[in-house]
Amino acid sequence: MIKFFRKIRIQLLSENKFTKYLLYAIGEIILVVVGILIALQIDTWNDQRKTKIAEEKFFKNILLDLEKDSEKLKYYNHFHAKRIEYLDTLLVYVRNPKRSMGIEKFGKYAEPLYYSVNPTIYSRTFESAKTMGAFNNFKGKELLKDLSQYYADFVLIENSFSSITRFVESQFEPLMNTLPEGYMTENTGDLVINEENVQEFYDKVASIKDNRAINYDYERILRTPSFENYIIGDMGRTYNALGKIKVRQELLNRLKNRIEQK
Repeated sequence: MIKFFRKIRIQLLSENKFTKYLLYAIGEIILVVVGILIALQIDTWNDQRKTKIAEEKFFKNILLDLEKDSEKLKYYNHFHAKRIEYLDTLLVYVRNPKRSMGIEKFGKYAEPLYYSVNPTIYSRTFESAKTMGAFNNFKGKELLKDLSQYYADFVLIENSFSSITRFVESQFEPLMNTLPEGYMTENTGDLVINEENVQEFYDKVASIKDNRAINYDYERILRTPSFENYIIGDMGRTYNALGKIKVRQELLNRLKNRIEQK
């Protein structure tokens, strides 16, 4: 092709057809420019195609992460709803001194309060894309902004859950430490909700026979004003956690719907 154009140029010059040569040269320049523009457009289309594929893959993986988050939030909701149920039961007995709870029932309802939740978030897809700078070429800017806020707000869940944990450690455990734990049986953990199986722990404790003659004065703890204060404080923190969980679930569902409708 280059030899062909060169041959035409030489022929025009040799025939002293300068005007035609000039027009030809301009035409050749235009042809080259058009070729470059087409090549650039093809590159642009190719880059846009790759970006679109990357963006679609990103949101597909985000949906998978949000689904995992959703399952976790369901667990957190169940955990804290049952915690309120146990606290409510204990408060009923605290405020009704004529009702006898019994050490076994007291142990079953008090034992779950030792447990709290360490929240987990599935943000690897988002953080990886953010670190690689992939968002710069994505079109869904508003959706990305809302996703960014969703992951940033996870700290609200963390703070709420850690507040319960600190309260357990600073208030509940010191109160319960005044009661010997020889009353524990393999059934003490029946109401415990935990992601890991803790039954082996209760079986182990129950397998060691307690030959002490101990009066398990749980009534003393029930009648202690600080125990009522603890129950109410824990209940307030737990309701706060449930509120944070509900808000996050609603936001998660809105994000999922928007991504699925893209």
